[in-house]
Amino acid sequence: MKDFKLAEKRRIEAVHQFLQIDFDKSKEYQEIVDLAAELCEKPVALLSLLDKDVNWLKVRSGVSIQIMPKETSFCQYVVQSESLMVIDDVTKDSRFDDNPLVYTEPKVRFYAGAPLLLSSGITIGSLCLFDLKPNTLTPLQQKTLAVLSSQITNLMELDLSHKLLKLKVEEIEERNKSLQKIAFIQSHEIRHPLTTIMGLVNLVRYNYQEVDEEWIQMIVEATNNLDNKILSIVNETIENKDIRTNRFYKMVEEIEDYAIILLDKEGNIENWNKGAEKIKGYKPIEIIGKNFSVFYTSEDLEIQRPQKLINLATEKGFAKDEGWRVKKDGSRFWGSILITAIHNQEGEVIGFTKVTRDLSEKKEREEVNMAYIAYLEDQVKKLSA
Repeated sequence: MKDFKLAEKRRIEAVHQFLQIDFDKSKEYQEIVDLAAELCEKPVALLSLLDKDVNWLKVRSGVSIQIMPKETSFCQYVVQSESLMVIDDVTKDSRFDDNPLVYTEPKVRFYAGAPLLLSSGITIGSLCLFDLKPNTLTPLQQKTLAVLSSQITNLMELDLSHKLLKLKVEEIEERNKSLQKIAFIQSHEIRHPLTTIMGLVNLVRYNYQEVDEEWIQMIVEATNNLDNKILSIVNETIENKDIRTNRFYKMVEEIEDYAIILLDKEGNIENWNKGAEKIKGYKPIEIIGKNFSVFYTSEDLEIQRPQKLINLATEKGFAKDEGWRVKKDGSRFWGSILITAIHNQEGEVIGFTKVTRDLSEKKEREEVNMAYIAYLEDQVKKLSA
């Protein structure tokens, strides 16, 4: 029981992280949900995230409602099972005997849901289908729903990593502004006691004042005042906000599932996290300073794909891409890439963040799925002939 509560707590924390995504801002989510409804031939398709008490319907096709209580949610059973669930007629399933969605309007009859399973193994919701009459999914449609749910999860994880990286950049910029303000104020705070000490010393130096006990005490007090000012400044620079910021930077640095890279405006690598080292094979000392085009295949270099992505990110603010990339040892991996422009206060591009995820296993699964789908389609054609 204790393990279940801990796992559920972690799951809810993950849901809250992904609720930060602006699903309406990216048309890709709507396109995938609409495609699920079309390919599976069902009137309603939803992307739902299951919170502690609420089922958030973040992307919808066929309905407009955005939120429902967890207790009436069909999604909760997909989250519990962490597997594809298809119910041809929910009136024959005892789990829905008291569900008002089944026995009052809209009187749901068919349900199918594929889990949104994160790379961490946590299920946060589902990509689901509804119908108001008993129905079913063909094996091909079940495969399609599972593949689309995987695509949504990958897109969500990429968007969240981008959001975290953007927060990091904003934090750095805000910190720099704060440090400039602190430096301006503190230079005046230090200047006053320092000027006092210099004045007292010069009076003695040029024989305007004899050094006696009272004079020494004045210098001691002025020196102590300067020392207290410096100590106060040091304490301000390590306040809690800076400690939290340092922890955040450390967290990004330690992330291993994503290659997070900072580029200058020409695309040269300025920073490199552990995930980048793990995925691409280079140590920071081997790669920092080189252009990110070293990760691209000869075919991509011929068509100037790296520069085109930089140009697109400069023009639109970001550039997404997916394709084969090259590791240090010459081997290839299938990467999903998001390049985001970094702007200064004047709106000029001063660099880029680049987030890469190794989707080689996903690519292999998709190829197997496509081969299976092609096989099924061929069998259908033979049966129809």
